[in-house]
Amino acid sequence: MNSGNSASATAYLVIGFGGKGVGDVVACTAFIRNLARNEPDSVIDFVVFSPVGVELLRQNPYVRNTYLLDMDYLRMGGRYSWREKLGYLRPFRRVRYDGCYVLSTKLRHALFAFLTGARERIGYANYHRGFLLTKTGREPLEKNVAERFLDLLGLDGKPIFDNHGEVFLSDREIAGAHRILQEHGVSADDVVVALAPFAADMRRTWGIDNFWEVARHFAGQGYKVLILGASHDREKIESNPVPNAPEIVDLIGRLTILETAAAIRYSAVFLGNDSGLGHIAGAVGAKALVLGYEVTRVWYPIAPTVTTIIKDTGCNGCNVQKCVGNSGAAPVCFSSIKADEVVRTLTEILA
Repeated sequence: MNSGNSASATAYLVIGFGGKGVGDVVACTAFIRNLARNEPDSVIDFVVFSPVGVELLRQNPYVRNTYLLDMDYLRMGGRYSWREKLGYLRPFRRVRYDGCYVLSTKLRHALFAFLTGARERIGYANYHRGFLLTKTGREPLEKNVAERFLDLLGLDGKPIFDNHGEVFLSDREIAGAHRILQEHGVSADDVVVALAPFAADMRRTWGIDNFWEVARHFAGQGYKVLILGASHDREKIESNPVPNAPEIVDLIGRLTILETAAAIRYSAVFLGNDSGLGHIAGAVGAKALVLGYEVTRVWYPIAPTVTTIIKDTGCNGCNVQKCVGNSGAAPVCFSSIKADEVVRTLTEILA
C-alpha cells in the first residue's frame, strides 16, 4: 500500500456505508483490505460520516486519508453558499481519483462520487442513481452487508481474498487500556469477561436485567467482568445501575473507542448485542457471543471467533416500533433468548 502522495500512484476514494455507527465503519474494513491487496501500489482515501469513523480508521495502514463528509455541502440551499460548496469539492477534484467505490446505497453519495470527478464510479444502482455511476449491478440483499461491499470489487473485475473485518490498534491504545484495567483492579491473573449491554436503539437489545444476571453469575464464579459502553450510554442505566460487586468493573465512558477495542481483545470472551462493539470484537479476533434479531442475519460480524444467537420469529426485516412501540416490553426475538442458554454458551466458549 502506497501511503505517500505520489502523483503517479493509482488513487481510489471509498465512500463508506453511510451510517454513523461503529458497526457501519467496521463492516467496511474487509473491503478496504481487499482493495489494497488488489492494488498494493495505490493510495486509498476513505469517507466516513461521524468522528468515531475517523478514530476507528486512524491506525489502518491501508488508508491514506480519512475524510469526515459534511452532507450539508450536498444539499440544496442550506447554510453553505454555492461558492463554499464548490470550495469543499475542489480538494477532492484536485486528486483526480482513478476510481470511487460507493459502498453506501444513497443517491446523494453517488452524486458526491460524480462531483469528485472520479474517472470510474462503482456502486449499486439503488434509488435510480445508476446514471451517476460507471459500473453498477444488483445489490445482493441476501448476503451479509460486508460481502455486499466486497461484491463491488467483483463488479470492477477484482478478486475477493477474504471477508472478515479488522480494527488496528497502536501500542499506545493497548497500553492505555491495560493501565485503566489495572487501575480498576484487573490483574494479569484474572480471566476477563466483557459485557456490552447497549445499542443505539435499546429496544433492539437483550435487556439490561439479563446482562446484569450474566454479570453476577460470572462474578460469582471468580471472573472479572467488564461493563463497556460510551459516556452517553450511562443515562440508559440510571434506574438500573451496574451491579455493585468487586469483580464487576464499570468502564462505561472511561475508554476511547480504540482502548475499548483493546480491552475486548484482552478479554477471554465478549458478550454483546448486534451493535458496534460486537463488530469490534470480531474485528480484533476476540471470542464473542452476539445476541441478535432478524436483521442480524445479514449484519452479523464476519469472524471465525464470533458465535451468534438469533431466534427464528418469522419476521421479515425488523419494525420494532410496530412490534413493541415504546412500551418497554422486549420484542419476542430477544425475550426468546434465555439467560441459562447465554451462560451455557459463554461457558462453552471459555472452556
